[in-house]
Amino acid sequence: MAVTLIRASVLYAIIIFLIRLMGKRQIGELQPSELVITILISEIASIPMQDNTIPIMNSIVALFVLVAYEILTSAAGLKSYKLRAFMQGHPVIVIRDGKIDLKALKKLRMTVNDLVTALRQKDVFEISQVSYAIFETNGKISVLLKPEYRNTTASDLDLHPRDGGMPFAVICDGKIIEDTADEAGIDASAIKKLVLSSKIPMKEIIIMTVNADGASYIAKKETDD
Repeated sequence: MAVTLIRASVLYAIIIFLIRLMGKRQIGELQPSELVITILISEIASIPMQDNTIPIMNSIVALFVLVAYEILTSAAGLKSYKLRAFMQGHPVIVIRDGKIDLKALKKLRMTVNDLVTALRQKDVFEISQVSYAIFETNGKISVLLKPEYRNTTASDLDLHPRDGGMPFAVICDGKIIEDTADEAGIDASAIKKLVLSSKIPMKEIIIMTVNADGASYIAKKETDD
């Protein structure tokens, strides 16, 4: 039992390290080559955890080789469009000016129902409102509505609202996050002053954000009655 626990712990730590090396994509955003590597990693890692007679180094070497191959392929793809297209494929336009391209759907081996479902997930229920719909290489759909159906923006109204900058989470679960506080350009003493002015004990703060203008937001823990 102890051997199994140690082997599992070692493989877990190595897989976390290797996934971090591969980048921060979510599962739904993986390119085909990345998805293949992810599946192979899970399969190879499970073998020595199921059978203690198999040398763990065999799996560790195979894991590093696979991830190294993925990193090298990705780096080469940045310099070679043809290699990138071969590994990832091309985006496919399935709707043009409100008209479905049946040949494109057939190429993707998708039905019209699949397309309609994907559009609904983008809050689009009328195909006639779509100027372009494109299936990206990661399997997700991008939709460009016709001008008359797009949301009005500040630029459409000739407005120029001030950008307060991105809010940074400077407190999480009652503790100051030093890294993000540095990014926000605010020190611990200034954060504590904001907390004091809010009259909320720091230990009761779930999250506190601050933007470049100094505007803050605090979410307080809910207490049971």
